[in-house]
Amino acid sequence: MKRLLTLILLAAGAMHAYAQQRPLIRGRVVDENNKPLPGATVRLKSTNTSVPTDSAGNFQLSPGDQTAPVLTISFVGYASADYTVGSRSFVEAHLQPDLRNLSDVVVVGYGTQRKRDVTGATSTVKADEIAKRPLTRVEQALQGTTSGVTVASTSGQPGVGLSVRIRGVNSITGSNEPLYVIDGYIGGSIESLNPNDIESLEILKDASSAAIYGSRGSNGVVLITTKSGREGKPKVDFSSWFTKSEMPKELKLMNAYDFARTVNAQYAASGQPAGFSDERLAELKKTPGTDWQRELHTKPLSQNFQLGVSGGAPNVKYLFSMNYLDQPGLIINQYYRRATLRSNVDVRINDKIDLKVNVAAVLPKNRNTQYPGDLVDPFTQATEWDPTTPVRDPATGKYNLNAPFASIQINPVAQAANQAVDVTSTDVTGTATLNYRIIPHLTFTSTNAYELQYSLTQSLFGPETSAGLAGKDNASQNTNRFRSYLNSNFLTYKNTWGDHSVTVTALYEQQNRLNLATGANSNNLASYSLGYYNLGLGKVQFASSGYWQDALQSYMGRVNYSFKDRYLLTAAVRTDGSSHLTEKYSTFPSLALGWSVIKEKFMENSRVFSDFKVRASYGITGNQAVAPYGTIQQILSNTPSVSVPNYYWGGTVAAVATPFGGPVASSLKWERTTAYDAGVDLAFLQNRLTLSVDAYLKQIRDLLYNYQAPFYNSGQQYARNIGSIDNKGLEFAMGGTPVLAHKFKWTTNLTLSFNRNKVVDLGGLDNVTASNIGSPQQNLVILKVGQPLAQFWGYKFEGTWKNSEAAEAAKFGMKPGDAKYQDVNGDNKYTSADLQTIGNGTPKYSFGWINDLNYGDFTLSFMFAGTHGNDIFSQTLAYTWGGLGDARNATTQEALNIWTEKNETNNPTFSKTSANFINSSRFVYDASYIKLKNLAFTYHLPASLLRRVKVRSLDVYVSGQNLFCITHYPGYDPEITNATNALTQGLEMGVIPNPRSYTAGLRLGL
Repeated sequence: MKRLLTLILLAAGAMHAYAQQRPLIRGRVVDENNKPLPGATVRLKSTNTSVPTDSAGNFQLSPGDQTAPVLTISFVGYASADYTVGSRSFVEAHLQPDLRNLSDVVVVGYGTQRKRDVTGATSTVKADEIAKRPLTRVEQALQGTTSGVTVASTSGQPGVGLSVRIRGVNSITGSNEPLYVIDGYIGGSIESLNPNDIESLEILKDASSAAIYGSRGSNGVVLITTKSGREGKPKVDFSSWFTKSEMPKELKLMNAYDFARTVNAQYAASGQPAGFSDERLAELKKTPGTDWQRELHTKPLSQNFQLGVSGGAPNVKYLFSMNYLDQPGLIINQYYRRATLRSNVDVRINDKIDLKVNVAAVLPKNRNTQYPGDLVDPFTQATEWDPTTPVRDPATGKYNLNAPFASIQINPVAQAANQAVDVTSTDVTGTATLNYRIIPHLTFTSTNAYELQYSLTQSLFGPETSAGLAGKDNASQNTNRFRSYLNSNFLTYKNTWGDHSVTVTALYEQQNRLNLATGANSNNLASYSLGYYNLGLGKVQFASSGYWQDALQSYMGRVNYSFKDRYLLTAAVRTDGSSHLTEKYSTFPSLALGWSVIKEKFMENSRVFSDFKVRASYGITGNQAVAPYGTIQQILSNTPSVSVPNYYWGGTVAAVATPFGGPVASSLKWERTTAYDAGVDLAFLQNRLTLSVDAYLKQIRDLLYNYQAPFYNSGQQYARNIGSIDNKGLEFAMGGTPVLAHKFKWTTNLTLSFNRNKVVDLGGLDNVTASNIGSPQQNLVILKVGQPLAQFWGYKFEGTWKNSEAAEAAKFGMKPGDAKYQDVNGDNKYTSADLQTIGNGTPKYSFGWINDLNYGDFTLSFMFAGTHGNDIFSQTLAYTWGGLGDARNATTQEALNIWTEKNETNNPTFSKTSANFINSSRFVYDASYIKLKNLAFTYHLPASLLRRVKVRSLDVYVSGQNLFCITHYPGYDPEITNATNALTQGLEMGVIPNPRSYTAGLRLGL
């Protein structure tokens, strides 16, 4: 027996020795395009032995004592696969995308949730979608990618933010921009964020999703998660792109000869002597004159560089990144430059405590990127200035500051070249998140964020600017210091038993912000040789300062419940207290239900659906659209921007006084939005195609409106709760992978969003006119109960009086060729009684369509986006006709086709009797458009080639942005607007358009 036992032990030892001597298993893991998958997990099946793949997708693994080892290989976003090694010593593993799990876990605010358990209306934009375009701002990643979200590049100035609307507008005069939450920091500045650092964007659209942010969630919420390091060897990622930009189009303006002829015709019609002699006309016929658009416009070259290093061990993971952007503007003497730094570190302190520390710094600098779009802006003046006048006087070489014809304003090239508004900023944000697993199923999370901003604005308007021409040349320096602190603490209990799953969250949160401002302004400097660096040279000097501080305190509770992963419930309630209002606290509840129909027995063997979920939600959110101290009576003081009236007490000497400002409301409370949503999420062909449909209704009550006080009580505006708006819509998101062949893959995503709004109540007011675009513009929009917002108000233009209508025109004191408008009340006069709705700036629907076509190592991507049913009022085009404000003479080529007796066009002739109303439908245009926002062709260099030079990945690409636009709008760009609120949407005056751009770039991984 002993001898038998000894033999068995010897045999076992021999087998063990043999197993130990077996060679290592080597292999490589690649994706469906044969690109390496670094960081994939290779596990020896039925054991705990596993290794990650390296940067080239390679691995090696000891089979241990297994004689027929099987490897289980997995990677995030790909279907796991088993490979039997057999006698092979090298395994080539090809993983395919797992269409069911690509977005399995999503961020929902104060935690994460399985996508299949989400009951609210949410959308996701991932890093790979962001990487397809040369983005400079976060908002660009939302354009065309998400249903229910309308993003407009309202200005082509470098570094300027975009307008983002989630499910329409929610406030009349307050902000309609969504709330941004960056790595848990509520209200974080997206100016401080480099798009290359973003891992994902989660958009919370319905109230049940956004109500957990209470008083700030009524405009929707965008949750931004930045990238983190992963366990493994250090990885280096470098990317760079260069973009050449140009104006998408130029307005068709007259050359010098045609302009001079038109001026003479205009003067003759009014009985004035000719402005140009025959000799001068002959001279001008030989030269095109000055093309002011081309003199002012540029074709800038932008460049962007990104460097990132990431990696980590089991207990520490890190990511460090740097970015530099240099983006000149489309007009001279304009640029935006930005450097960003980021450090994201994740530390597993022990089995109970995790710590995540993110620090980001941004250092932007810009010059002259704040043109608001107005008559005095150089871009506007380039369309109005006299083409017969050269930029500089040939004799002296100095700028011709004035011209005898067309615009009365200053030379636009001189203005742009000589003004300087320089802004230099530093923004540092630190966020620390601590997770403490107290006991099984119970976790405590504390997020603490601190942001510090400092900005310096230095301005110079010397003698060769419009201010200098008016004797108001000046220089100034203004500083602004801002700091914000957020402390967010919540407990999360998560447990599953039997068919039940529950997650309970309890939150306490507080936030405090403070702002300090100082300013110095100096007029009529003795010398401008030192620019804005010596304000003591000024004849008149001002100093000013400002301060505000606010605070918010919040409590929130939320329950997520699931039964059999089939019946879903989310209920939350949040209470916010704000220092902005007189009624400090308000409560915001929400409830959402979901039914996963696909898990019902009658759907188990469905050949049509691979997913089927029905959702419904209700919730209340708020908006504290009131500035700090908006409930406290203000005291006025003289500053360069505010002139306090003088008081004379029985004499001729003005008394020193600090009078009160406008009145304040005795009671101010939150704007409250009650929202209802119903949606369905469908998937077909084993999740190859997906469809989400949502219908919603939002009722905004207690609207905060800037009400004008009577003139006996200052006549100033102050905030009041006076009205309500209804907002409803329908949105679709369709996408998937219709084709997935061996080498070819086509992925597509189409979003379509419909929205309507209506003014329900204005607290007794009606027919309130307002406008704040263009210095001369008045009463161009109107608020009417029962009508939508952004209604244009003016005269309906009906062309010109024709020869056959001479008798009818005479009743109005006019003659054939004069402008004809609709006479609403039939009194044969054009008065305010004839004003009516002439357009609306809100789109009836917007859409985005994204496609990726992959074949082998090549990818073709393109994105279309657009709107339909919206109008634009163009004051820019109105002024090119002359006879308005500062535009004395027409510059547009259309003036060559004015009405004549033989050519009865609808362009009014030059006449003393004609009416030229700027507030008319003559200058309202259909702003519907379809743009090719991006077209990119990418070549992914083969991994087999890259392995030789130890490169993980290398992509090179060329792309174009805004390559073409299909629209009926004759102006620069139908997407641009001066809008500052919901009332002024669709109004345009001298806004720089979005450029057409051509880009070449690369992405390198080491």
